[in-house]
Amino acid sequence: MRGMLRFVCFATFAVLSSCDLEEVTIIEIEDVVIAEIYVNLAEDQTENEIRAFLHHTLGAPGVDDLSNALIVVRRPDGLTLNLVESQLEACLDSLPTVGSGACFLADPAQTPNLSAGDLLEVEVTLADGGVIVGAVRVPSSFHIDGVSTTCRLDPNTLLPILWSSSDGAWAYVSETSISGLPEALLGEGIVAPEDPLNLLGLSISDQDTTVVFPSEFGIFDRFDLSQDLASRLQHGLPPSTTAEVSITAVDRNFVNWVRGGNFNPSGRVRVPSLRGDGVGVFGATVSRRFFVFSSAQAGSMPDCPTRDGLLVSASANFS
Repeated sequence: MRGMLRFVCFATFAVLSSCDLEEVTIIEIEDVVIAEIYVNLAEDQTENEIRAFLHHTLGAPGVDDLSNALIVVRRPDGLTLNLVESQLEACLDSLPTVGSGACFLADPAQTPNLSAGDLLEVEVTLADGGVIVGAVRVPSSFHIDGVSTTCRLDPNTLLPILWSSSDGAWAYVSETSISGLPEALLGEGIVAPEDPLNLLGLSISDQDTTVVFPSEFGIFDRFDLSQDLASRLQHGLPPSTTAEVSITAVDRNFVNWVRGGNFNPSGRVRVPSLRGDGVGVFGATVSRRFFVFSSAQAGSMPDCPTRDGLLVSASANFS
């Protein structure tokens, strides 16, 4: 879970000149609890999850008592999920070098009861009695056209991916994790430093429901990829590689909070969706995924859909 809100403080430092000490003005940083809570629903409901990361304003002298918080998510029909503290690694891709926090997860035995389109409310009760509240409408269900779980794609071929619109989505995040590139590209003299290679894409409208794989993935990774590798992927996957591909519908709260930097579909200023004795986000996502196998040999695996002739071959460039 990325995107911790950071408050920056500016101070006037003392300057020693001619043996005179100038006046020092220090601005005190206000201690604010920040809650980042996400409801993530998958096609396989057993993979549904709710994660919550609580932390203090960076640099504020907050008391590290967040593990004593109580977090409850409720649905109007009476479904109640109590989140339980877990390891920080369950909420964060990498641990913070400054500051601390607490991670909470919903009981995986209860999360399969959650559904796309649900209206959910959250209440966070802090150890000092403070309360943070918010609500979210989970985007509606959607499907990727013509693909179930796996498909075979000819090498050096681009695959247009189309999906139905999700009610309540403000954007769609497209992600892929490609495995086998270092060995597959060795003969072409192209170095793939990571295996698997993770790429991220974005559609910034609820009606923007198409993306081309893999050429339109990685808009946030262009400066990290070598030019040779980025250009190579514009023509499709090399033989004997595999990729996990996912399309995720994200709600308004999610977009308003994570925007900024390279992700700013509706502006650069974060807008919180939690209120009370703290700030933060209560966001929701709905994901669909499938697997692509790059092979010139047809087999028992179904072929990736041709999209009425839209599947584009680039094999002439890499024969």
